[in-house]
Amino acid sequence: MRNATEALIKYRSSIGILCLIAVLWLATPNTWSIFIGFFFMMIGVFFRAWSSGYINKNKELAIDGPYSLTRNPLYFGNLLVGTGIAIACNNVSAYVIFVVYYFTFFTFLIAVERKRLRKRFGPQYDEWARQANLFFPKLKKIKKFNFNIAYYMKNREYRVLFYSLFVIAVLIIKFLKKIGFIGGIGK
Repeated sequence: MRNATEALIKYRSSIGILCLIAVLWLATPNTWSIFIGFFFMMIGVFFRAWSSGYINKNKELAIDGPYSLTRNPLYFGNLLVGTGIAIACNNVSAYVIFVVYYFTFFTFLIAVERKRLRKRFGPQYDEWARQANLFFPKLKKIKKFNFNIAYYMKNREYRVLFYSLFVIAVLIIKFLKKIGFIGGIGK
């Protein structure tokens, strides 16, 4: 079982890229799908960016800011980004690929991470787990705002914004080709 766990963790990004290529290939975007998808993606990007400014990986337990609402704000942000991509692609196959990929990897990763954090932080983790939802954010007032831009940069979270903008650009180009705005000039 340990080898399967390690393989899933090791190859999740590579498999995710292959899934992204597939959904972009299958995409049939239109104006509304791109607009609505982009909206969801940017909310997810914001949630991930906000979360990354609170996490000092493997050194301390992040419990403030978005981590006071959910124990998995980065994965929640991924759900929003992925949902946005699927919406922007405007294709049933894109939704299926996203759902299968997301629930295969992220439900598994949440379980592995929960076990690792409980082992590492013990009672501090248990107390935090009683106060913050496992996945969907609690709607409550946030008491501490300690966003640290150095954590954001160290975690290289800006890459999610760049990748998201690239995906939207590809879908816009694909849509413009479909309607003949690109590639039809001079024919």
